[in-house]
Amino acid sequence: MMLSWFLLSFLFHFLYAHNDFFTSTGQMTDLLYAEKDLVTSLKEYIKQEENRLEQVKEWADKLDSLTITATQDPEGFLGHPVNAFKLMKRLNSEWSDLENLVLKDTTNGFISNLTVQRQYFPTNEDQTGAAKALLRLQDTYQLSANTISSGDLPGEQLSTSVFIHS
Repeated sequence: MMLSWFLLSFLFHFLYAHNDFFTSTGQMTDLLYAEKDLVTSLKEYIKQEENRLEQVKEWADKLDSLTITATQDPEGFLGHPVNAFKLMKRLNSEWSDLENLVLKDTTNGFISNLTVQRQYFPTNEDQTGAAKALLRLQDTYQLSANTISSGDLPGEQLSTSVFIHS
């Protein structure tokens, strides 16, 4: 356990960024929760997009059925004044409504959240520093790449389910 604490301390010592940003577990924890918030925001965006696409699909299905029926006998279909009126109404206003639905921007909430959170993201230098720190750990303790990548560090008692492979 002492070795794992030392390994973590050693890693955090080398995780240096602007103004000591990534040097504490607390700051890294904040990043973890920021990412969780972004995932929640992304799921909400996906739900809104799925809802919007479902509405577009309903329009397409309705219009597909209608046009199949109408084009089987166009003169007979248009011979009925209500059908002729409904065609003009669809083309004049309903297609415009569909266009607005298709063009509806549902990204605002997610993009706003991402933009705000991004200012706290690590930089390329931070990532490079973290990678160098891992290489120093590997060299110092003669750890294999598989040992490090699996999260199975000597003295570490964490469950492997805690370690996430990405």
